[in-house]
Amino acid sequence: MYQKTLASLKDMKDKNNIVIISENEEQLKVLLEKVILLRQSDNVVAVQYSDAEDAISKLNPQAILVCENVDQNLTLELISNIKKMNKICSIILLTSNYDQDFILSAYDLGADDFCSVNAESFELVIRVIRNLKNISVKKVLAQSKKLLSQNMIIDEITGFYGYKYAAEVYDSHLAKNLEETGTFMILSPSEDEKKRFSVEKLAKCIKSSVRFNDISALGRAARFYIMLPNSDKNGAIKVFEKISALYSSNNLIKAGVYEYKAAEDFKHIEKNTLNALSEAMLSDDAYRVAETKKETLDSWLDSDEETPKDFKIFKQVFNKKVEKVIAPVFYRLQQIYEDKLYNTKVNQYVNEDECVFHLKNSNQDSKLKIVYPGFSKIILYIVHEGLDSPENSEKTLPLSKITQDELVKIVEDFIKDFILATA
Repeated sequence: MYQKTLASLKDMKDKNNIVIISENEEQLKVLLEKVILLRQSDNVVAVQYSDAEDAISKLNPQAILVCENVDQNLTLELISNIKKMNKICSIILLTSNYDQDFILSAYDLGADDFCSVNAESFELVIRVIRNLKNISVKKVLAQSKKLLSQNMIIDEITGFYGYKYAAEVYDSHLAKNLEETGTFMILSPSEDEKKRFSVEKLAKCIKSSVRFNDISALGRAARFYIMLPNSDKNGAIKVFEKISALYSSNNLIKAGVYEYKAAEDFKHIEKNTLNALSEAMLSDDAYRVAETKKETLDSWLDSDEETPKDFKIFKQVFNKKVEKVIAPVFYRLQQIYEDKLYNTKVNQYVNEDECVFHLKNSNQDSKLKIVYPGFSKIILYIVHEGLDSPENSEKTLPLSKITQDELVKIVEDFIKDFILATA
């Protein structure tokens, strides 16, 4: 059904409404004919600029086609107003000419797509249908976001993770990406800015500056957390400088910056970054980068100097290795290979006595076992049972050699031997 005027629009708010907006009556007729291939359930309404906002208010359309006006500023103003009225709808700009600056300005104000007003019927229909599908995705995301906001997982004002769940979100990400390195930043208004600070404004600046895979959260005391996976400190500083410039030209935002290592836990990352932020707040600098202190634990283990051989200290070191290296690596590799190894049970467990990674199918039973006998060494046992099994092995390793990269290599080599034996 096609409507060409605002008459009889009552009770049409729940239909699949599409609005075409143009000042040119002939152009409206041509466009109506071009979209005739749309679904029968779609209700297409053609209106002029003066009636556009009234029609959108009454119809609550899913898609809106805005034809470029002779006065481009009127078009941009209309797009901005439409987006304020209906954040979910999809706006397609129909241009007379390819004007890059005009199109980019329209995108900044809320346009979702653009197309030539002279495009063929099939191209216009495909564009509309694609944007209607995007609307469905937006609605699902909006419902999910609402649910997360109601449960205080996502902050309703900023759309970022709330502080209550931030640690869980970050730790979950780090656990699933054990080999990942990156940079963490904590942003805060300067002391002079705190009285007039706008949380919404800074949140908007952050959204405009970060990548889709960066993870932002709202911290305590008007702080913002940003995790930038696979980004070094120089890249993070550029992001901060962009955020700061968007917020104000007067360096009103401070930041602590910290490059985190693989398998580092969030609590340690947060502590180091907060220390860097505190230094920035007490200085004239806009940001401070936390110094990456070298781990002294493993260097102490490797030292040739005479040191008291305290069994309790070595045991603490091993327990730390289990918590920070062995358990996360075993868990992650179990998650990966459970889906990859056909008809094979993949199990793993760790405790203070032994750590075991176990593979078993109808032909082969293989175990990789890490045992701590005491002091600065561990013993690695690899046992295969079955026809054409690989050779069993036993190896002693210093505690200092139990790193994430080394353990991943050992376990994956063990898995490769298991696969070859069952091939």
